[in-house]
Amino acid sequence: MKAIRFLADFYAVGGSGDSHVKYARGETYPSDEETQRQVAAGIAEEVDVPDVATTAPTTPAVDHPADTGITT
Repeated sequence: MKAIRFLADFYAVGGSGDSHVKYARGETYPSDEETQRQVAAGIAEEVDVPDVATTAPTTPAVDHPADTGITT
């Protein structure tokens, strides 16, 4: 899956003139029209990230409760 990684903080300015970080440096965001414009401007790059649905789980699935060693 394609994502966009920002090489610098990108600030958005609100209607009252206050600014805030909209896209943080080093973070990845979904590829859309706005983030692609930042790639064209040179402050972001397109990267490949693994799809969450196709990533193997890190721990095996357990279909039974763990043995606690307690007997009744």
